Amino acid sequence: MADETDEQQLREKIAFQRSFMANFPTLTTIAQKWGISSPETKSKAQLIKELSDNEEQLELLLESERIAAAVRLQDELHPPENSEDCPICFETIKHVYSKTISRFYCCGGWVCDKCRNERNSTGMKKGVDEMFHGRCPLCRDTLINDSDQKRENSKILEHANNGRAWAQSLVGTWYMDGTYGFALDKEKGLRFKQQATDQRDPGALAEMALEYDKGDTVERNESKYLHYMKEAADLGHTEAQRIVGGNFESCDKKEHLHYITLAASQGDPKACSLLGLHFLYADCGLTKSLILAKHYAEKSLEETDPEALPTFAYNFSNALYHLSVERYERALTIPGYSPIPAILFWLRRALVGAYLPVGTVAKFMSMIETKEKSRCANCNIKAEGSSLKRCIRCLGAWYCGKECQVQHWKAGHKFDCIKS
Repeated sequence: MADETDEQQLREKIAFQRSFMANFPTLTTIAQKWGISSPETKSKAQLIKELSDNEEQLELLLESERIAAAVRLQDELHPPENSEDCPICFETIKHVYSKTISRFYCCGGWVCDKCRNERNSTGMKKGVDEMFHGRCPLCRDTLINDSDQKRENSKILEHANNGRAWAQSLVGTWYMDGTYGFALDKEKGLRFKQQATDQRDPGALAEMALEYDKGDTVERNESKYLHYMKEAADLGHTEAQRIVGGNFESCDKKEHLHYITLAASQGDPKACSLLGLHFLYADCGLTKSLILAKHYAEKSLEETDPEALPTFAYNFSNALYHLSVERYERALTIPGYSPIPAILFWLRRALVGAYLPVGTVAKFMSMIETKEKSRCANCNIKAEGSSLKRCIRCLGAWYCGKECQVQHWKAGHKFDCIKS
């Protein structure tokens, strides 16, 4: 009921704002008549921003309802099997596995990510000894120091031999890779991995699926690869959900969107990137939305894979550019409302991308920079040759002199400027 009320209120507010703004000239017309930094121009830009903020709030609300429906459907089809309450905050963790919890190897117990982050934050401020007093908060045993690899390995191996699936999966990986002090023994590692898989540990299922896909330690078997990956996805494994959703040959568009949505709802950056592109190009039955394209592209920037990040940076720049063009009627240089520094900032990070078509990023950057450096960002005087000086902080604005640069900074560039 609360969401329905919020939605109705937003729709009414947006309708009023659109009706009110219909009485004004376009932003471009106002800027041409009164100047890019004039009070009249900035007043209209502010009205556009307030309308845009409400439109974004509405679309995110509707998207949250779409996500909630996908999660409900998944829970109906595959009821959570491995949900437990965090022993610290008692919040129910629907899918307990390595990506949703932090485990203590002394007793094998765990706390949720929220409690782990709070404790890590406290530790940063007060020190680990003061936070834990050197003991596990669950079993009160002495905490294993990160540098004591031998003791940590011994405890994990003990848990594995006692039949704990999470430990069997870890030990299996270490034997198969010959890492963390475990001698390379692929056969032994595979046995541990299979034991964890037999207990339907989500991480082990996903890893076993990849083994059948690679065909190094077991005979390649696409059927088993898809079976194990799908099982891991249905147990809430985020990466498996994204992989299942991304496997176009094994699922239709509806199923693809379902699993990509589930993975994105848990914050998987690659799934967020893919979902953003679907909204940008209206794929898989989704209505085109530049707002949601930019929203998911921005979430994908949390990616830690250095090879994937440049592509995500380009996607975000692209979505931000097209959304801004639509919102501000192509008037993208109004100080305090300009997306140009942010667009160029992320395009520079996309330049190193190995998976983008050659010249794509450079061409996009050149298009923006050629236009922006042709006139002073403050007084709009046309440049003569290469006479304009560039903002050395964001590299996204050009000026005919120091006076114009100072005026532009005070007019609002200080809010747009991003250190390059």
